[in-house]
Amino acid sequence: MSALSYEPLPSLREQHDLLQRWADKRTTEVLPALMRQYGVEMWLLSMREYNEDPAFWGTVDRTTVFAARRRTLKAFYANATDFRRWTLVDNTDAIWDGMNAILADANPSSIALNIDPMGNNFADGFHAGEYDVLVKHLPWLYWLRLKPEPLLATQFIATRIDGMLNIYRPLMRNAHTIIREVNVFALQGKTTTNDVAWFYHDKIQYDKASDTVLTLSGDTIIQKGDFVWTDFGVTFMGLNTDTQHVAYVLRDGEDAAPTGLQRGLTEHANVMQDILLAQLKPGRTGNEVLELVRTEMALREINGTVYCHPIGDFGHSAGALVGMTNLQDRVPVKGDLPVFADMWYSIELQANVPVAEWGGNVVNFRQEEDMFIDGDGVAHWVVGRQSEIHLISGKQQETAVSKEKGEIFVLQE
Repeated sequence: MSALSYEPLPSLREQHDLLQRWADKRTTEVLPALMRQYGVEMWLLSMREYNEDPAFWGTVDRTTVFAARRRTLKAFYANATDFRRWTLVDNTDAIWDGMNAILADANPSSIALNIDPMGNNFADGFHAGEYDVLVKHLPWLYWLRLKPEPLLATQFIATRIDGMLNIYRPLMRNAHTIIREVNVFALQGKTTTNDVAWFYHDKIQYDKASDTVLTLSGDTIIQKGDFVWTDFGVTFMGLNTDTQHVAYVLRDGEDAAPTGLQRGLTEHANVMQDILLAQLKPGRTGNEVLELVRTEMALREINGTVYCHPIGDFGHSAGALVGMTNLQDRVPVKGDLPVFADMWYSIELQANVPVAEWGGNVVNFRQEEDMFIDGDGVAHWVVGRQSEIHLISGKQQETAVSKEKGEIFVLQE
């Protein structure tokens, strides 16, 4: 039996230094390479305060920048040998004179705007009002050079920066620890699922380690013999986690979950995860990965649903979707995007398995774990996955002897 513990995360000042480095690396190394890759000489972002383009957040340090100010215009220029960047902030039309001076100086052959009516939201952050004002002030010579390039913004947001993993790993381990701590809190016959959801919220608030958004799940009282599913994520330094684990509430005299439940996890849900990691390769579209995964599942006689999504800068971030809960053949638009190297994914799925101990009734084994694809295109778990069902027992709960300010003090696992 070992006490649960949390890993330290950087102070706000340390976060500031790291986020500045990440933003600088993204804009001076990642972005120029992507602009050359997609044949874009200039990329323009224009937005008003609190109505930011999603790509904006990859260019700034979030400890000191909480919003775009007034009207903010960012311009990036890259040719074969040169890279330059500008930021203009103003609430008058003088900002367009500044933009036109930049265009006259750089004379780009192509200008990309984040406009994508097809449905890729991360490539569609140049809002209609901003576009109308832009073309009103843009010399006609440059109208002909405007072009959409949805993959530029998509891959810019999706790309994992060196050093992020050093923060993401302890953040992910802390999220896993919070889930195990909540299992201690789930007092049988007294605690509702709403109580558990609010415990998550309080734990995050009082630890001040990250933020979370709750979806409450009702006033069902947790009882002995229940199968409990948790979907939980935290946000820290602009990085997001997303985890789904399952737990079993032990009945009197039990020291393990029914065999059928454990097999549902290890022989079905875990196998689906293995298949996904093997097939999620850069260059394949999300729909191609989905087809390969579904084919392998059929060969192994696994019944389930796949709905994986990119993660990182956003909880559901930029990049290719691999299935959705209601779309298991193909996902329009975002399923046709390619998988990139150096990106994060949340492997989200459910296996539907008959459990003999429960009269052959089908049980949903929902799992979600975060992984990353490295620069060589190889997939790795960030910190691992759930391979054993979490157990909730009366003995554990006896250790939860004091609860104040959302914290449980004596914790045993």
